[in-house]
Amino acid sequence: MKALAILLILVLSGLLMSCGEEPVYKDAVPGENTVGHVSDSIIVLPDAPMEVALKFTNMLGMNDPECFELLSTGFSDSLPIDSLSPQQIFGRWRAFDAGGRLNSIQESPGEIRTSYYCTIRRMEKPAISRIDFLLTDDRWLIDGFGIELPQEMEDSLTIEQLADLVLQHPDVRTELRVVRMLYDDCLIDSIQCYTSLNAALLSGTAFQDFILDLQPESYALIALSNIRRAGKMQIIKDRAENRFFDIPADLTILVNIWREMSYISKSVLRIRHEALQNLYSTGIWVEPDTEQEVERLVGFRDFFLSISNIVEARDSLSRTYRVVLTSGTNEPLAQIVIDLDPHQLEQKMDNEVGLTIWRALAVEMNGDNDPERVIYWAGNLFLFQGIPSGYRLVWRTYENFESDYHPEFISQPSGRDGCREITFTGNDDRYDYFLGYTDSGEPLFRRISCFDDTIELEE
Repeated sequence: MKALAILLILVLSGLLMSCGEEPVYKDAVPGENTVGHVSDSIIVLPDAPMEVALKFTNMLGMNDPECFELLSTGFSDSLPIDSLSPQQIFGRWRAFDAGGRLNSIQESPGEIRTSYYCTIRRMEKPAISRIDFLLTDDRWLIDGFGIELPQEMEDSLTIEQLADLVLQHPDVRTELRVVRMLYDDCLIDSIQCYTSLNAALLSGTAFQDFILDLQPESYALIALSNIRRAGKMQIIKDRAENRFFDIPADLTILVNIWREMSYISKSVLRIRHEALQNLYSTGIWVEPDTEQEVERLVGFRDFFLSISNIVEARDSLSRTYRVVLTSGTNEPLAQIVIDLDPHQLEQKMDNEVGLTIWRALAVEMNGDNDPERVIYWAGNLFLFQGIPSGYRLVWRTYENFESDYHPEFISQPSGRDGCREITFTGNDDRYDYFLGYTDSGEPLFRRISCFDDTIELEE
């Protein structure tokens, strides 16, 4: 019995001693879920665009300034966030529309974007129709909002009344005419560069066949036109942001309308350009889905042009006329701003060594007693037709005559009584150039070789 008691004491002592020892584990195999091994690596995925939009909506509903943290730097810099509350800037949203359409990811050099198309009603402001997102430092941030043209606009304020309101506000009047000038520039660009394609389609040639038969130089004319026009639409959008303060709410809506018009125009151009590039490189045509965007674009564009036409016809207040000239095909486009003065026969800017950077001449070219204004800048000619209320861009080149400077830029009599034309010699001394009007009143650009009698015409 005594021996049994001793044996039990020894066993219990052994158990107590073993309980105080450290456990021994085999060497952990990488990736194996072994006991006692806890990983300290946590992968956090960024919030998706929809999650960011929902967070913003919730914060906005509480008028929480933290919602500004969900905005991109460029967008927040364009907002008066230091003086106004979130609801004063963005309005009060009735509800978030979770049944909209999220676009595919759009990648361009240095940027990754997407947009969410929806309908979000607001109590004091027009409805939100689009939320733009920009990927910044692995975070999706809101980069802007699109607005819907309110149906009640024409009920509360007719187009003519809105045009009269524009005339009462010089800043809006000036900017509206700048936008119209850039819009006309895009139209001229499209007409000049797509003439061959349009003629081919009218003759029955299939679109795909025409594009695939183009030589690289000919295809580049179309592709570069798309890039230039997109760049000019971006200028319109950029100038519309953070430019107007203390203007009536109806004018704010108008500014938002032409801003939205430029945004959608560029978006449609980009989608069509990518489809065109794919066709030319692979021979496969994938019809771009732009039906909804084009439908909205037509409404915005028609509304803007209706206002613009009335403003131009009634503008007897402007003493100078601001124009934005562009050149190149790299975005952002090179640009300068010039205030054309009808009371000066010549305007120009010289650099430090006395060379002319740009020059604008007043020349009566079509016999209507409203002198034209012809500008030479960055190797390009711009023809602004004189109208009773200022100027309208009717023609320009995109060729670049290889120099910003041209001293031999003069006017001389043309073959039409009371009309003159612009003439100069090309920078390489190979051609003489003449710009005038045809008998039917259309701009006519002629190039004559200095070594033979070859004449090339361009209307």
